[in-house]
Amino acid sequence: MLYQIKGIVKEINPPNKLILQSNEFIFWEILIPLNLVSLIRENFLEKKAFFYVVPILRKNEYIEIYGFIAKEERELFIKLTTLSKIGPKLALNLLSVFSSENLRDIVLNKKISELSKVPGIGPKRAEKLYLELKGLFLKPTQKGIIIPPEKEIILEEAKSCLMSLGFQSKEVEKVLYEVFEETDTLDTLVKKALKKFSPKLKEETFKEVLND
Repeated sequence: MLYQIKGIVKEINPPNKLILQSNEFIFWEILIPLNLVSLIRENFLEKKAFFYVVPILRKNEYIEIYGFIAKEERELFIKLTTLSKIGPKLALNLLSVFSSENLRDIVLNKKISELSKVPGIGPKRAEKLYLELKGLFLKPTQKGIIIPPEKEIILEEAKSCLMSLGFQSKEVEKVLYEVFEETDTLDTLVKKALKKFSPKLKEETFKEVLND
């Protein structure tokens, strides 16, 4: 998949179509979030820039390219477009108004009315959109616990520890979500996961992993 495009910003056609020249003969039309238009127009016209991009085939007829200046925005855009009621245009509109942190805050604190700030989103659609986003940002464990953002760091660190032992990413995530509790520290979470993988693992193994 096309991941990144570098070139010279030639122009921005309303409302948000950026033209990027990558060499003498190739020009790319890239759809960018609306909140980037002024920034790029004022600072990057006729200058070199690069964008993290996502190409999407539209109706088996043509390819649209969506571009972002941050890798995290690209990843969130991809996740948003996997949701059943969110296509690429709506995903781009969401990222034109909200950052990833903003969207997470909206979901965690049920600020449904905030979603109406997105062009084309009324109160009823905001309710449906919230339910979609809830499934993306609030992934419950098997015990029904919603993992708060501050605990996600511990989960990621625990995942890295376990993968360093040779366990696969998918099986690690599955086990961590099975054993996770809100009071877990990195130490206790890794210990519980290792016991789940193999009850015969010794205490020395826990210490070795956590001290690496």
